[in-house]
Amino acid sequence: MAVDGARIRAADLAAAVPAFGALPPDKDLAPAPAGTLVRVFHRSQLAILLPGIVAELPDRICVERKRTAIPEAAWQEAIDAAMTRLCPAIPWKATVLEIPNHRFPSGVLQFSRPGLVASRGSAPLWRGSLLLPDKSSIPVWVRVEVQTERRAAVLNHAIAAGTAISAEDYREEDLWVAGLCVEDTTPPKPEGMVARRALSAGASIQHGDLRRPPAIHRGQPVELEAGSGAARLRVSAVAENDAEVGEQVRLRSTWNGSKLVGRVTGAQKARVE
Repeated sequence: MAVDGARIRAADLAAAVPAFGALPPDKDLAPAPAGTLVRVFHRSQLAILLPGIVAELPDRICVERKRTAIPEAAWQEAIDAAMTRLCPAIPWKATVLEIPNHRFPSGVLQFSRPGLVASRGSAPLWRGSLLLPDKSSIPVWVRVEVQTERRAAVLNHAIAAGTAISAEDYREEDLWVAGLCVEDTTPPKPEGMVARRALSAGASIQHGDLRRPPAIHRGQPVELEAGSGAARLRVSAVAENDAEVGEQVRLRSTWNGSKLVGRVTGAQKARVE
């Protein structure tokens, strides 16, 4: 037999054993089984629940939670509620594409940010839970298409790796992007930056696509500072690779041709490590 709720009442068992009709219908007899489990009452246990009442009792009764298919609209409502909570200030779209075909007990569907799992080649899987009245829960999932609107820097034409980007190379647009909203929605400022990799026309530029322009270029003369304690010595060298401020640069001394490694401190300046 199936019960709907976290507790088994006398009225529930009366449907299978008429003797329980002698008890108040709402008398609490036992907790209902959690999730998809089954609770078994044997004859001796049923007799204990009917003190002072002599009746014909079955050998046993199996009790489970009433389970029904959750309609697709309920899954969509749960995802919409999660998106409203997670992205209160950013436009978003979310469409449930696939739901479980199982039956579930009555409960409340819940989804949170950690449950969204990117899936290569298919719609993302969003794992959640069905919270039951007794505070236990059942894992659930849906496949869902999620998009949020973000301000983006979009390339007007293709850019080769290592190219410095100017204001004429890109424009700013509002785009619908797959994925949840992120706290940092500020688009990168590509002007004056250098492309780390080749980028195609129409590509949305990401922070990881850019690097600062080198403070030292290969073949440039470099003022190299070396010292110990208060003593300081400056010598001339030639850079053997491009490097940004804070990066290492390989150098060749113009005095004796020796190889050195320095840390870039500014435009055409470095310090011996």
